[in-house]
Amino acid sequence: MQIKNPSSSKYLRLLILPLRKRNFYSSSSYLILGVLQHEEETCLNSNWTPKARRLIDKRLWILGYISEDFQGDLRSINSLRRQGSHIDAIADFAFQLQPDGRFKGQVNGLALQEITTRSIAPLILFHNFNGKIFDPLPLRSVLSSASSQQNCIRHMINLLPPDAAGVHLDFEGVEASYRIPFLTFLESLRASLHERGLLLTIAIPAKHTEWAAPGYDFAGIGRFCDSITLMTYDEHYSGGSPGPIASLPWMTKVLDYALRYIPREKILLGVPVYGYDWSGEPTRILPMRDIPELIAQTNARILWSDSAVEPYFYYWKERVRHTVWYENELSAKIRFGFVKSYSLKGVAIWRLGYETNRFWQMLTNKLKK
Repeated sequence: MQIKNPSSSKYLRLLILPLRKRNFYSSSSYLILGVLQHEEETCLNSNWTPKARRLIDKRLWILGYISEDFQGDLRSINSLRRQGSHIDAIADFAFQLQPDGRFKGQVNGLALQEITTRSIAPLILFHNFNGKIFDPLPLRSVLSSASSQQNCIRHMINLLPPDAAGVHLDFEGVEASYRIPFLTFLESLRASLHERGLLLTIAIPAKHTEWAAPGYDFAGIGRFCDSITLMTYDEHYSGGSPGPIASLPWMTKVLDYALRYIPREKILLGVPVYGYDWSGEPTRILPMRDIPELIAQTNARILWSDSAVEPYFYYWKERVRHTVWYENELSAKIRFGFVKSYSLKGVAIWRLGYETNRFWQMLTNKLKK
C-alpha cells in the first residue's frame, strides 16, 4: 500500500500506538517515539502564533541568549542591533523562580523593542539562578506536588508578553529524586503552551553517561520539548580546575549520548563565546571580544591544544600565575561543523555581547551558505 502523506496524523498514530502498547524502554524506541510525536504535533497544530510558526518553519536556527552581567549592561542589546539579520530567536534571561512558584524579574523591554521590526522570535527564559548559583531549593518546592506545579505554570503563562513565541526553561540542578516530577511538569507546561500556540524550549546539561545529571531524563525531555539547547560548554568551569571550556572529544561524546535519546532535529548546539581566567584569586569569565586586549597587555603567547582543539595561554600578574582557556573564532568555526555533520537544528550562543564581529563572519559562512 502506498502512503500518500506519511506525516498525516492517522499514519503517525498507527506507528506510535504499537510502541506505547509494547512498553518499549530502549533509547532507539524512545527516539522513534519522540520523532513521530514531534512530526505529528508540528503538522496538526494549526494554532501556532505567527512568530512560533515562522520559527518552526526555519530549516536552521541561530539562537542568542540575552543577559546582563551588571545593571546597565547593554552588550547583548548592541550585539542584537548589529547582528540581528543573522539571528532567528532570542532567549531573554528574564524571570527567576521563587519557592512559592512565582517569579521575580522582568522581560528586557529594549530587546523586545529591537526585534519588533525583525523576523526574530522572542523566547522568554525562566531560570533558578539566584545571582550566585542555580538554586535547587525553589525547584524542590515547585516540583513537590501537582498543585504547586500547576500554580507555577499559571504564573509563567501570565508573565508572557503578547508577542512571545514561547518559553525557554533553564532550570539547572534538578536532583535525581525529582526526575519524574520534572517530566510531569514539562508535560503539563507543554500542554498549556501548545493550547496557546506557543513553543516549549529548554536548556539541558551536557552529559555522556546516565549517572551524570540524573535528574534529567533525556528521552522524556526529547518527547516533551520542541527545541533543546545542549549546553556543550563549561567542561571546565569557574569553580573547578583549569582546562578546556569545551574540548572537541568531550563535545563529541556529549552529542553522541544525547542523540541516543533526543531527535536531532530538536537539538541546538550550545556555543560558548568566552573563556575563564583561573588563578589564586576568584576565577573570572572573559568575553571572547576582550581576550585579544588581555593578551596584548600581558604579552602572553597563545598556545593551541591539538587534543582539545582549543586555545589557551598563561600570564603573570603581581607574582600570581594565571591560566586562561577560551574559545576563539577558529575553535568556534570548527565546532559549527557539528551542526551539519550531525544534522542538528542549529546553534545557541551563550551569550550575545561576548562575541566578536569575526565570530559572526565565521558562523554565517559556515552555516548560512
